[in-house]
Amino acid sequence: MTELKCRLFDGEKIRDGATVKVENGCITEVSACETSACGDGFLMPGLMDAHTHMGTSRQVQSMLKAGITATCDVSASVGFIKAAEPFTIVPSMGMAMGMVMNPKGYVERAAESGAKYIKVLLFNSLSIGKPALRGIVKAAHERNLKVAVHATEVSTYRQAVEAGADILLHVPMKEEFPTDLAKNISEKGIAVVPTLVMMETFAHSGRSGYRPKHYQNAENAVRLLCESGVKILAGTDANPGSFAPAVGYGDTLHYELGLLQKAGLSKLDVLKAATSNIADAFGLNMGRIIVGAPANLLLCSEEDLSEIKHVWIGGKSVK
Repeated sequence: MTELKCRLFDGEKIRDGATVKVENGCITEVSACETSACGDGFLMPGLMDAHTHMGTSRQVQSMLKAGITATCDVSASVGFIKAAEPFTIVPSMGMAMGMVMNPKGYVERAAESGAKYIKVLLFNSLSIGKPALRGIVKAAHERNLKVAVHATEVSTYRQAVEAGADILLHVPMKEEFPTDLAKNISEKGIAVVPTLVMMETFAHSGRSGYRPKHYQNAENAVRLLCESGVKILAGTDANPGSFAPAVGYGDTLHYELGLLQKAGLSKLDVLKAATSNIADAFGLNMGRIIVGAPANLLLCSEEDLSEIKHVWIGGKSVK
């Protein structure tokens, strides 16, 4: 692939017509062109999933088939990350949970193992404690690593926000989301990965006391967060079902995007949620069609992103 002419989303806005040139795996030019010169399809950065648990080549292939070129993952091993290339896995190398006696040591071990961000599991019933949480955030930030916190209760959301977390995973379902908390999250520039597909799955699973009626709280929370100016990231919590209700790989991200739109995100918000917002939140050099960025690209239908025409990673065709 050396040149494409088409309507595109560049990570920030939609352009009616543009020429994208690629050399040596990177984007070298993005310039305007006549709409009449556009080819068939809608060009955008390769999709990203902000929260997964991966471990097999079949899962990678499902991602690529759905136009996903990168994930932020909790479960992937060093060997699997290498084997998955050119598909990009941004790992946390596990998660901090329960009693963490040495927060700095935990972060150092994770970083030395290859972690690109730190994940913390936070439950009211399984708390690592406020001092430990603050210690993890401080140590991670000293290494320029982001901290993503699993929180499904309003109280644990508040703990994570107060501790200085960068990213919040999931949204509370058993309680209405407080307006003041949404405002605080926005003011602090914290991003949220609602994983609505997982929340919906839990709501219908009967597990952990969830009921179908609880899902409406999750949708309302996303609407409030979006209205408050919080950056929303698209993530599925795709997993094989060994520790939570199973959520599939690949196509579920498109379902997630539909749920986000139903919750009030605009078309542009949805596109950003699966590309540039994730890149910004995790500090990644991808998610945009700009000069110097890797040519991780998706050609699809603008009306239905799941209608995949072509996928490139580093300018090379992978689908």
